[in-house]
Amino acid sequence: MHEKIEFLKEHPVFQRLSEAYLEEIAQHMTALTVEPGELLFEEKDPAESFYIVMEGTIDLYANVEGDEEWIQMIDVGEVIGWSWLVPPYKWAFSARSREGAMLMRFDAQAIRNLCDRDPVFGYGTMKQICALMLGRLHTVRTQIIQHNRSQKAG
Repeated sequence: MHEKIEFLKEHPVFQRLSEAYLEEIAQHMTALTVEPGELLFEEKDPAESFYIVMEGTIDLYANVEGDEEWIQMIDVGEVIGWSWLVPPYKWAFSARSREGAMLMRFDAQAIRNLCDRDPVFGYGTMKQICALMLGRLHTVRTQIIQHNRSQKAG
């Protein structure tokens, strides 16, 4: 349990939490290994977890008119998933391991329950997730601009 708490203390999403919150969250996290090319979750399936990438990379994809389109690569230290926090709790994208990965998996229902029981924790969690979402949107925007520029140049 101590190792999990130390992991949480070092991650930017959890750094500001009290020891009591860290202990509660640590009870609802497990390590997960995924093989190269393995599907972590699929768009529209129930979002029952969220993840932090510890090793390797994960690619996000969206279903566009029946085709799977690459959206973004998630790297070490990054959080995957915010769909677990917003009803109807369905994945907005699919995620697949690029070359194999190790992740820390968090039980979404347990964390939602903690958010519901403790509005201060819930509000702080929402602020952190919104900051992640905004960062992702900026990254995707930059990638789209670069892609469009390379298309025009080619």
